[in-house]
Amino acid sequence: MERALGVAALILLLGGCSQSAQSTSSPSPQATNPIGFPLYTPSTILRARPHEVIAESPASMDQLDMWLQGLTANPPPGYAVAASGSSMDAAHTRAKAMGVEFQIFTHAIDGKTHALVVVALDPSTFEAKAGPILGLIDKYPMLPPILRDPIDQQAKERTGFTVSQALDPAQPIGAALAAVRAMRNSGERGVVLVDAARN
Repeated sequence: MERALGVAALILLLGGCSQSAQSTSSPSPQATNPIGFPLYTPSTILRARPHEVIAESPASMDQLDMWLQGLTANPPPGYAVAASGSSMDAAHTRAKAMGVEFQIFTHAIDGKTHALVVVALDPSTFEAKAGPILGLIDKYPMLPPILRDPIDQQAKERTGFTVSQALDPAQPIGAALAAVRAMRNSGERGVVLVDAARN
């Protein structure tokens, strides 16, 4: 069940951030955090919807990592860490190498358990690491499978992950890619919250 919650939350993250990708990095003066889960302080909210917040922060990745570790050790009231184990450890290691830190939390709404994904990322590190395949991302879904395989192989040799993984919302890399698109010109680190409690 924990794994399913994590996958569901990451799917929502990619979907939500993909829709936000055309937003500018100019903060909206009306933007507030509708989710209620704390953002890193200081952060400026770039986009907020009932179940999604994209913010930027001048904090370093080390600071954001410490913040996430603190939340993991002591989740806010009503929240718990959703998943752990060797598969999550491997996902964290792969994501960290790409300039991404994340944690998945659960909380109850009307007696039902929902997932919340918290992602901290460094867009410049992510783009530097993923650079060899970023140009292929937009055209990749239109290719027939026979053409995708060699591209995936080449991307894996250069970056350590395939284009398929980069587009997979169940992968932290896929979630980071969507958020990077939303923050491409900000020059700061990002904090993204996505709550799986959608209507």
